[in-house]
Amino acid sequence: MNAIFYKLSGSILVLLLIVLLPLGFMMNQIFINFNHAHLQEETGELASKYAQLLGVFEASDISYFVNSMSSETAMELVVFNQEGEIIGNSGISGFTQSEEPSTQSEQRVYTDTETGVDYFYSGRRVENTSADTGEVYIFSPTNLMGNSAGQVQNALILSGMGALLLAFGFTFIVSRQLSTPLQEMEKAARQMARGNLDVKVPVTTRDELGSLSQSMNELAHDLKRYRINKQEFFSNVSHEFRTPLSYIQGYSDALKKGFYKDDKEHQRFIEIINDESHRMNRLINDLFELSRMEEERFPLELELVEVENAVNSAVAKIEATAKEKDIRLIVKCDSDIPHIAADAFRLEQIFTNLLQNAVRYTEKGQILVEVNAEHGKVKAIVSDTGKGINTEYLPHIFDRFYRVEKSRARDHGGTGLGLAIVKQLTELQYGSIEVESQFGKGTKFILSFPEAKEGDE
Repeated sequence: MNAIFYKLSGSILVLLLIVLLPLGFMMNQIFINFNHAHLQEETGELASKYAQLLGVFEASDISYFVNSMSSETAMELVVFNQEGEIIGNSGISGFTQSEEPSTQSEQRVYTDTETGVDYFYSGRRVENTSADTGEVYIFSPTNLMGNSAGQVQNALILSGMGALLLAFGFTFIVSRQLSTPLQEMEKAARQMARGNLDVKVPVTTRDELGSLSQSMNELAHDLKRYRINKQEFFSNVSHEFRTPLSYIQGYSDALKKGFYKDDKEHQRFIEIINDESHRMNRLINDLFELSRMEEERFPLELELVEVENAVNSAVAKIEATAKEKDIRLIVKCDSDIPHIAADAFRLEQIFTNLLQNAVRYTEKGQILVEVNAEHGKVKAIVSDTGKGINTEYLPHIFDRFYRVEKSRARDHGGTGLGLAIVKQLTELQYGSIEVESQFGKGTKFILSFPEAKEGDE
């Protein structure tokens, strides 16, 4: 993970260098060009001033003037007479009058033949002279402002180094802040891969890294819960299969060895074996369907469905069982109930499971099914007057194999998966399910589905 730190730090520093080096070079060039332009302009102005000044000098004073001016400044002077001969030179070697300068300054670069020093020079014709003076040339060394340029370069270098140091410090801090959470997440991921799901990544920021850390913690929590659920699931499945298998094995051995009193007991043993085999078959089917739903491999044929039709079909299936227990079945449906987008067969299965559950745990009284529409939703309520459920058990009522009373579903022939299947089927059809119950007064299941919109067909 340190590679991320070095890569990030290196990338930022390289980017800074890419910006600073061209910027420093450009600033240095701008300063040099400005100095040269200023020096050339100053040389031309001096040439004009000296041309005017020399116009009033006598020939004998020109040499003295040239030497004195040269000693006072870093610039050099060369003065020619009317015939093009040098009558004053402060120290320039090899310079000849190659062409006549105009009244405007002509600025060129000249290299001294002895010293090799480069000069900007500008020439002017001397007007109204009483002496034999023709032209004056001013020479300014191109490195005259070299010290200033060096100082600027040093300042640029120092400021660049300071910027690099600041950038390095900033990069170090930022890189650490970015890489440390990633290192923590890497360690957590390795621990999770080894099976340790109790790890927790510190959430120190509210940005994307903080969100990712929180997601890692939630993933660890979900995996831990999944592991616990898986263990409970296998334990419950083993337990659910063990009971009917024990019955089948025990009574089949009794039949094989003739351990029965008469034909009536013989027939009862056969019926028990048959019931338990059917119960195992239902359990296997329920497990298979629930697995397909959770893995989203459960095909649904969605169409426009009337909830009232699904309710009536489900009621017709359990009506006989309800009459045997003297339970009244009541259906109340409002008029003009909108259609919903659902699978008709699976919707009927939802109500069948709920009604079978209600009949199974209701000893007397009634089961009421109500269907109405409100606020863009179609609601169906299945309520009974059975034993009811304590409030503490309600959050787990839709868990697989969960039983309020451990023997309830088994004694009544259930698999413990009915309500889990109902919840999955409801959510697959864009609905929701809630449960309300009072112990000793009954239970109410509330289903809600969105109304079908145009184009849902």
